[in-house]
Amino acid sequence: MFEPALLGDADELLALREAAAQWLVERGIRQWLTGEVDVRTVREQIDAGEWFLHRRNGVVSVALRFLWADPLFWGEQPDDAAYVHGLVIDRRHVGEGLGAAALGWAEETARTAGRTYLRLDHAAENERLARYYRELGFIARGRRESDSWGPVTLVEKVLTRKTPETEGLRGST
Repeated sequence: MFEPALLGDADELLALREAAAQWLVERGIRQWLTGEVDVRTVREQIDAGEWFLHRRNGVVSVALRFLWADPLFWGEQPDDAAYVHGLVIDRRHVGEGLGAAALGWAEETARTAGRTYLRLDHAAENERLARYYRELGFIARGRRESDSWGPVTLVEKVLTRKTPETEGLRGST
C-alpha cells in the first residue's frame, strides 16, 4: 500500500501539507503553519528515505514521514522505537480510514524491524487529534515545547509481537 516517495513527488507532498496546514489555520488549530516547510526541505527528507505515500488514481491521498530517531521532540532514546511525523491526508479522503491505515503500516514496519514502540507527537491543544490517537492505542508520555506550535504531546504505542494467538489463528491440538 505504501511506497517510498521519489524526488519528483516533493511538490505534490508539499502542496498536500500546505493544504492541510491552511485547513488547520482556518480552524484555529495550532498544529502546522502555512509556509513553515519549503520544497527543498521536503526533497532532502525524501532523499533521506523519510517520506512514504499511498496514491489513489495516481494522486497522493496520504503521506507520512517515518523515522528511526526523533531527538528534536523525544530526545536521545534507545533504538527501540520508530517515529511518525507529518501524517497528512488529502481532505477529499478524510474519513476513509487512511490515517489508521498509514499508522498500521508504520506499526508493521517498526515491528518488522524489531522496534517495541511507535511514537509521534501532536499539538497539545488539539484534543480531537489526541482522542483519535488514544482510540488507536497510543498513550500520552509527556509534553515538550515547540517553537512553532507551542506545547506538543508525545504519544507512543507498544507494538506487540505477532503470534498465532495475536493473529487469532490459534492452532488446534
